[in-house]
Amino acid sequence: MNRIVSAEPLPDCRLKVTFNDGVSGIFPVEPERRGGVFLKLLDPRIFNAVTVNPDFGCVEWPGGVDLCPDAMHQAMAGSESEVELPTAVALREDAKKNQ
Repeated sequence: MNRIVSAEPLPDCRLKVTFNDGVSGIFPVEPERRGGVFLKLLDPRIFNAVTVNPDFGCVEWPGGVDLCPDAMHQAMAGSESEVELPTAVALREDAKKNQ
C-alpha cells in the first residue's frame, strides 16, 4: 500500500512528497483542473496548511479535501511526474539540435 510519509507545499499549488517506498518528487495538484472542493486550494493559506494523515497516508487540507496516495504515486512513478518532464526550454534546445 502506497503511503505518503512527508509533504511540503510549494508555490503554484505543487507538493514535494515522499512515499514509504522511497518514491519522491513534485506533484502538481492543479486545483483549477480538478474543480469543485479543490478550488479552495487556490488560497495559499489553505494550500499551505497541507498535512499527511497518519491513518491513511494521504495528503489532506482543512475542510476534508484530500488526494488519493495511490493515484499520486502512479503519477509520480510514471512519466507524468513534473520532475521527469522536460522544460519548454529543454524541448526547444533539443529541437534546434535535431534540425
